[in-house]
Amino acid sequence: MKVTPFFVHLRRLTHIEMLVKRKIYLGFVVLGFILLLSSVIAIFEFVSMRKSVSKLVTDNIASINTSRMLLEVTDEYNFKLLEGIGADSLAVLPEIPDIQKDERFVSFLSEVRSKFTTNEEKAMTDSVKYAYVAYAHIISEAPQIWQAGYQQRGNWYFSKLYPVYMQLRIYIGHLSALSQRALVENSKNLSEGFYRSVMPCVVAVAIGIILLLLFNYYLNFYFINPLERITKGIKYYRQTRKSYTVNLESDDEMQELNDNVKDIIIENKQLTKKNNSIL
Repeated sequence: MKVTPFFVHLRRLTHIEMLVKRKIYLGFVVLGFILLLSSVIAIFEFVSMRKSVSKLVTDNIASINTSRMLLEVTDEYNFKLLEGIGADSLAVLPEIPDIQKDERFVSFLSEVRSKFTTNEEKAMTDSVKYAYVAYAHIISEAPQIWQAGYQQRGNWYFSKLYPVYMQLRIYIGHLSALSQRALVENSKNLSEGFYRSVMPCVVAVAIGIILLLLFNYYLNFYFINPLERITKGIKYYRQTRKSYTVNLESDDEMQELNDNVKDIIIENKQLTKKNNSIL
């Protein structure tokens, strides 16, 4: 049986309906991919932020430990000198180490300075450095002072060395306090940054899922389902030659398409009856 142009048109309509469905599904895939990509980017940003803040926290802890080591080196020389102040005889005086050859303090100070990020911390590091230079300079006088008597050694220690020693300890204490304050702030930023980074990601994913569901419902209810009903009605007419009975409760292009299909089928039935009566 020869296929009439009407049925060619119906086949094309069915084919178009399948193509539209594929395009819609492809749109869903693209939308899902975009949401997935945005989520991955949000997670990547959070991980990067966490690593950055974690590094700052680690540096703050290292700075606090380094400040403690600076105090230990400072006190080590001070305690050595205190041992000799109360000695009544030169024979029992403890050996005074050469502070100029001891690079521990300078090494610790350079290490802690490299971990600082604020100008306040770097400025305090410079203050510690200058105070240590003054402290080391006065301690270098100890070998000559130790040859003097008990009273001269005590006067030298309490009038010259002790004020500089205490000033150095104060600066180191301030440096440690700055590191502790930075540690608290960075820890707080890490906690706040976690929620700032995660919540937008969660909200974006939730909104994306809701939009996907709404979009899917809208397309199926107003587009896919009417097309499927029209297609089934056409197939049913082709198979049975019975009347086209599909009705849509809408007032849009889909209703117009359905009405046009009805008109075409009615015309086709009339032409078929006319041709049959002629034959």
